[in-house]
Amino acid sequence: MYGPVIEGKLVRLRSPKPEDAAVMITWFEDLEVTHFLFLSHPLTLEAEKEWVEKVGRDPDVVTWVIEVEGRPVGTTGIQMIDWKNGFGTTGTVIGDRSMWGKGLAGEVMQLRADYAFRKLPLRKLKSGYIEGNEASARAQASTGYVQVGRWRKDRFVDGEWRDLILTELMREEWANKRRV
Repeated sequence: MYGPVIEGKLVRLRSPKPEDAAVMITWFEDLEVTHFLFLSHPLTLEAEKEWVEKVGRDPDVVTWVIEVEGRPVGTTGIQMIDWKNGFGTTGTVIGDRSMWGKGLAGEVMQLRADYAFRKLPLRKLKSGYIEGNEASARAQASTGYVQVGRWRKDRFVDGEWRDLILTELMREEWANKRRV
């Protein structure tokens, strides 16, 4: 399903539109953007359009496009939502490299967590990042995600096997951080 519009200071989260697919495929053609993603080949325009339609129908997914000044610069979402046990797996990509290093991902993750814990019956958000992805590590830490484990030598990046660092954010930890 598509997430509702959420306004932040730096970004606006909104539902994906079919016309976003043309911009999205350019992100996944960029090797620097896909460097730490679990994606090995660029998607076709048709595959990206199908993905936009598919997530809109999936009751176990909440997806947003990240907008800055009216243009799409990335996506974020909560996937594989387990409604019975109250958790989902999160992910974010800032596909427009000109937006890197501006604090967008941290704000996006905070907005997404606020929505997950205020509007959905979730008690935990799971995530992770590949060892060496310092930007993702910083953004997750700033939101309150904590490292809970690692899958050793799990992903092949830059000619070497790297660990996948597992993180999570619990509702009560999010609530405590909001009170401080």
